[in-house]
Amino acid sequence: MPLLRPTVTPDVSGILSLIDAVYREYDCTLDAEHEERYLLEPGTYFRDGGGEFWVVEEAGEILATVAVLLRDDTAELKSLYVHPSLRRQSWGRRLVDVAIEHARRMGQTQMMLWTDTRFADAHRLYRGMGFRECGARELHDSNNTVEYGFEMSLGVTSC
Repeated sequence: MPLLRPTVTPDVSGILSLIDAVYREYDCTLDAEHEERYLLEPGTYFRDGGGEFWVVEEAGEILATVAVLLRDDTAELKSLYVHPSLRRQSWGRRLVDVAIEHARRMGQTQMMLWTDTRFADAHRLYRGMGFRECGARELHDSNNTVEYGFEMSLGVTSC
């Protein structure tokens, strides 16, 4: 049974392996050393600002990840990756829900994210969960990435 938990340092190689495999599905290459340095120490990177990085692990293998980065009153959803063996089982939705709930507990009023234009299944998930598209950007990285932005109100009130 897969277990959802906060990341620990020994997870890094499994995290990199999972994300690299997902990138390869889209003919892309993960360059954590130069372009995604936060993946080398994800727990510290996210927790230092009140966020978190979670993994789904089964039998010692990292099968999914998600993170939330906190900035002012806006949370940013990061690193949602799901191994093919867990897809179509609601893991993507569950992981986004975990990140949203963490952001709400921390008093964030908005959730935003950037997602590669090639990740059409993720776009459907985000739209289905109430995110709305809010622009695009080019990263000028080694994969020639163009991303769509998405955002949603978290409906946090002070009452």
